[in-house]
Amino acid sequence: MVSHLVLRYLVAIVSTTAAHYSSAFKADMSSCPSDIPLSCTNSSQIPDTCCFEYPGGVLLQTQFWDYDYPTGPDDMFTLHGLWPDNCDGTYNQFCDSSLQISNAEEVLTSFGEEQLLERMHEVWKDYQGDDNNLWVHEFNKHGTCLSTIKPSCYQNFETNREVVDYFRKSVELFEGLPTYRWLEAAGITPSDSHTYSKQQIDEALKSRFGKEVYFKCDRNHALNEVWYFHHLRGSIPHGNYVPIDALISSNCPAFGIKFPLKKAPSTSTNTATGTETSATSTATPTGNGGYLKLENQAGCLISNGKWFASGTCATYKLSKASFGGYQLTSSKGVCGIDSDGYFACGRGVTAAQFDYDSSSGYVTYGGQSGWSADRVPSRNVQVPIMPGSGRNVNFSLIYETR
Repeated sequence: MVSHLVLRYLVAIVSTTAAHYSSAFKADMSSCPSDIPLSCTNSSQIPDTCCFEYPGGVLLQTQFWDYDYPTGPDDMFTLHGLWPDNCDGTYNQFCDSSLQISNAEEVLTSFGEEQLLERMHEVWKDYQGDDNNLWVHEFNKHGTCLSTIKPSCYQNFETNREVVDYFRKSVELFEGLPTYRWLEAAGITPSDSHTYSKQQIDEALKSRFGKEVYFKCDRNHALNEVWYFHHLRGSIPHGNYVPIDALISSNCPAFGIKFPLKKAPSTSTNTATGTETSATSTATPTGNGGYLKLENQAGCLISNGKWFASGTCATYKLSKASFGGYQLTSSKGVCGIDSDGYFACGRGVTAAQFDYDSSSGYVTYGGQSGWSADRVPSRNVQVPIMPGSGRNVNFSLIYETR
């Protein structure tokens, strides 16, 4: 049996260690302790998150190859964003409305960041030509979810300083991950006739990054996205980004992967209307709208986003979001996830981005495969639902067109 003296000694050690981390974390983020654990590798709770990124401890540096609507230089993958994923591969989005911005260019200019702004216009491109709108979206969706750049983590905080740090670090990481050059060095270059194998691309990127890299193909089997996964020791602006293997596998085929040249989209004339349309444009999947139903469960969602077992299903509109994913709206307004984690639609709700699989009709959120609720609604009772399997009743959410 351990003596009381030994127990007091062990408690003192634990208390001293916790005090060391706690006091260090509450200092300015630029002076984080060198022995801080890597994100997602801690075995016990970290008392403060100004030097330890949580819950989004997997940091993704993501890049685009926009070839149909040529975006950025012909010999460069363009920057998409810096995303915090949770340790299990799920993710949060639009985490703090009080930190959201409406104009990234104005913020950067107010801090005298003209050089950074110029570089962003070169490498961080929106295929529709509105770079500023893309930057605003990326910060509001992902930057507001980063714990180590919360205003409380700064000494002598200046409003929007965290915005500058987010954009600067995003560009800095991007500059150190020259995807096009790495592929080119392995003999993988854009072509309208030549194709490549998954193994060729995988080996070319892994040999430079040091870990498995996620790369994505579109429905034409053309390479169009690359994601680099990291753990982080320290804060977003000053920490050490450590490469890790991608948490997901490439969707590209084993052979026949295209790497198209960047070129202007072809157009065709609609003989019925005489108007020109892009050869790559796709119709909105909703048409006249549809219903949100719960697989293997009675009832459906009504206009406020709650599950109702009896009565009329609400009509929802599912439309492509500007920068990926889909948005849902009902007669109440836009739909998102409220402060309690529940699906909701209406005034005061921040529009979220959902994922939609057109083949199955499944609607998902935040990388989670399903949805759940506390109970099955009884007559005239409305039950809220939330993404993930954290409640008693689990199901998939299906968008059923009218």
